[in-house]
Amino acid sequence: MKVHLTRQRFPSEHPVSRSRLGMVCLGLVAIWWVGSTLVFAQGRITDVLVSVVKDKVIAVTGVGQSEIDLSVGETVRSTKAQGLTALAITSTRLLGFSSQLRRWGEQTLAVDEHVATSQVVREFCLVATDQHLYGFQETLAHWSSEDLGTSERVQDVRAQSHLALVITTERLLGYSAFMNGFHAIALQGDEQVQGIEHTGDAFLIKTSRRTLMFRSRMAGWTEQS
Repeated sequence: MKVHLTRQRFPSEHPVSRSRLGMVCLGLVAIWWVGSTLVFAQGRITDVLVSVVKDKVIAVTGVGQSEIDLSVGETVRSTKAQGLTALAITSTRLLGFSSQLRRWGEQTLAVDEHVATSQVVREFCLVATDQHLYGFQETLAHWSSEDLGTSERVQDVRAQSHLALVITTERLLGYSAFMNGFHAIALQGDEQVQGIEHTGDAFLIKTSRRTLMFRSRMAGWTEQS
């Protein structure tokens, strides 16, 4: 008796057609592309512009807008925007906007406080009044403040890139987009500022007595020997 054996083929043994394999690969690429596009859109950071419409201050970016209401009787004195940061100065508050966080931060002004000057750069803004210095850090949507002395007066304010420098009648104050708060050093007696050099990340100040440096990522001032 002859026994005939028949070999059974399992599905896995059948070759997958090239066209079907290509369609699967194309589908996977499409899913990856869509997912990457969504992640990019959600994390995209764009420059901001600021406008006043009726009783609101509106910050507009490439991905939407954020509003903040004005209080009854509150009026807008000025608005500025640069890069990721916007500033609105009103009769009662300082309003800073962060494009990265898409939200406003506010700082209340005293009733008798008057703004003297303001600077807005890509990642922060700085405001000097007759009573305080205020700095708005865009990455945190946070305001920092520094009291001015009774007889202390602001003589010069400079801001660029990641740094700001404030020269008063009594001190030098540095402000950085990467650090919280102001960093001050007192002037000695009749010490006078004679020269200022800077990069995007450092200020070098030459006075009648010494040479001082303030860096964007190092707290405090250092004296150069």
